[in-house]
Amino acid sequence: MSNLTNPGNHNQKSLVECNDKSPLEESRNIDPVTPECPPHNPEPNQTDISARPEMGWTDTLGNQKTGFGQSGLCDPMQSGQIVNDLLSPVRTNTINRYSKSIRGCDEAVMDLFKNTVVIDEDGKAHQVPIIWASQERAVAVILQDNVRKDNSLVVDRIKLPMLAIYSSDFQFNQQRYTYHKAVDYMRDFRDDFKPGFTVKEQFNDRDTIFGVTRGIPIDIGYTLYAWTFYLEDMNQIIEQILLKFSPIAYIRVRGVSWEVGVKLNSIANNLDIEPGDKKQRVIKFQFSFTAETYIPQPIVRKKAVLKTDIGIYNDIDPTKITDVLGRLDEAIKDFR
Repeated sequence: MSNLTNPGNHNQKSLVECNDKSPLEESRNIDPVTPECPPHNPEPNQTDISARPEMGWTDTLGNQKTGFGQSGLCDPMQSGQIVNDLLSPVRTNTINRYSKSIRGCDEAVMDLFKNTVVIDEDGKAHQVPIIWASQERAVAVILQDNVRKDNSLVVDRIKLPMLAIYSSDFQFNQQRYTYHKAVDYMRDFRDDFKPGFTVKEQFNDRDTIFGVTRGIPIDIGYTLYAWTFYLEDMNQIIEQILLKFSPIAYIRVRGVSWEVGVKLNSIANNLDIEPGDKKQRVIKFQFSFTAETYIPQPIVRKKAVLKTDIGIYNDIDPTKITDVLGRLDEAIKDFR
């Protein structure tokens, strides 16, 4: 028999030779289970349907129609809350808040076109009003207070030129998504890369640091309408709008640390080369935009390292190591 196959002559080596894991070594799992995840001991009024090993496969359910599913989002960054838990007013590692990011994006996109003007024959510039409204509501605003009071429904004068804008579409952009474990602590490169967002909670001005994530990427679609009586006025408006995109415009939204780009998608119009002699011609252009913004996630709160106590223990006895770690845990209770 060959020596290569005879276990009596040679002990075969393991393909992966590793030393025993040290009790002081931390877990190699980069993304461990969130400590906020509760153990499998639900409240008395709940049923843990995911408890292992049986997972309820052998339960006799009979005619039961409910109790087969429950939420598994124990990560506080995925709670979806916009307020802190009022029932548990204890210090947590996340701060929930209503960021008003969608409203802020609406205001920023509308602000892009607030300085639009038209120049008359005398060279005087007139600001074009802009409102937040759909096409139907904008037409009502244009005609309101101009209808005669004799119930004839005759409009004395149409208020033009005018702009109207509104949001028409919302899409989650998976390609721009960044995992929420990538936290930005706003480090200042001019100050030894120290975290820049800090407050005083107990000891000094930097004992608590805060971090933010990129957030949930969302694409918001906008439609801008422009109405004028004269093609020259519309030409001026079109020129001012297109000059803002080269090929993308930028806006700032409070709570979003990353620049928000606005892209021009399409332009449409109702130009009629033969409107007729008796037909009142109103020129309308329609612009479609997409703002690539974010919905901020909860703020991450961490305690800063204020003091380092180094101790060297030359012993591998698990009992003594446990005793040392216990004393260390007692010493840092005041810092939690």
